[in-house]
Amino acid sequence: MREVVQNLGLPADAEILDAGCGTGQNLVSLSETGACEPYGFDISPHAASFWPKRNLCRTCVSSINQIPFKDRSFDAVVSVDVLECEAVDELQAYSEIWRVMRPGGFLLLVVPAYQWLFSEEHHKAVGATRRYSKQRVKELLRQRPVKLIRMTHLFASVFPLVAAYRLSQPFLKQEVSETPKSEIKPLPKLLNEALFNMVNAERLLLRKFDLPFGSSILAVARKAD
Repeated sequence: MREVVQNLGLPADAEILDAGCGTGQNLVSLSETGACEPYGFDISPHAASFWPKRNLCRTCVSSINQIPFKDRSFDAVVSVDVLECEAVDELQAYSEIWRVMRPGGFLLLVVPAYQWLFSEEHHKAVGATRRYSKQRVKELLRQRPVKLIRMTHLFASVFPLVAAYRLSQPFLKQEVSETPKSEIKPLPKLLNEALFNMVNAERLLLRKFDLPFGSSILAVARKAD
């Protein structure tokens, strides 16, 4: 994401919004580009408790369904793994993102791919209700006048592992839990490092090529003047 932002050719005083910034790590990454003034918001007070620890002061608690900024406030809006959430009104959220973008401003959108990867328990635990295809993302973007600049899958390097895990779940005996549990768990250090290196190598490939498959989708669009 940081490299994509750096390649947009934004001015040195560009203002960027992270719509659904979570605990703020993406804001830290954006600030490290040295070419933007990142702002952010998230609906979770729990996530907001991390912002002071990361010295983030341009943040507030709010919903993406009603973004608390004026029209045409930002040169770019980033939104990572937000639109799939149950609390999000997909069309309203996109309308709000488009509203706060300046004419000629950029949208960087990341969403989870493939509805067949949907896991009832995991997605319920994390508050998500949908996954996307490229076509669905295109149809959403067409609701407002924008020019699609780029669309690519992400995490192709680990996708076979993700797909095998998800597809095997219905055949494995699992304890029934009253409270849904997320599948996200800490990994052994060596395995975590190996997976990180795979994705890092993929990042270099993404500099020149779009990926035909992967567990997420990245779309870059520009608001019409």
